[in-house]
Amino acid sequence: ANGLEGLVRVAKGKVALNQDLDRQLFPFATPSEIEDHIGEVYEALYMPEGGLMLYAECEPDVPLENIDAICTALEKTCNPPGP
Repeated sequence: ANGLEGLVRVAKGKVALNQDLDRQLFPFATPSEIEDHIGEVYEALYMPEGGLMLYAECEPDVPLENIDAICTALEKTCNPPGP
């Protein structure tokens, strides 16, 4: 299952996923594009029952601004405020 659509079709709800976010995007994307990418992956694979882990690895060529955007997007997406 290549790509996000393939993962949804083949694996969502069947196995736990440790999704490696697109590290080739991180050096060149804007913070907004990074937030969109993380949100898209989360929306496509999230299930209330669990089974989704998001993983981000940053190489030395990723600007600090983008690392901050990755962390902020993960915190916002994966830890929504409670009731």
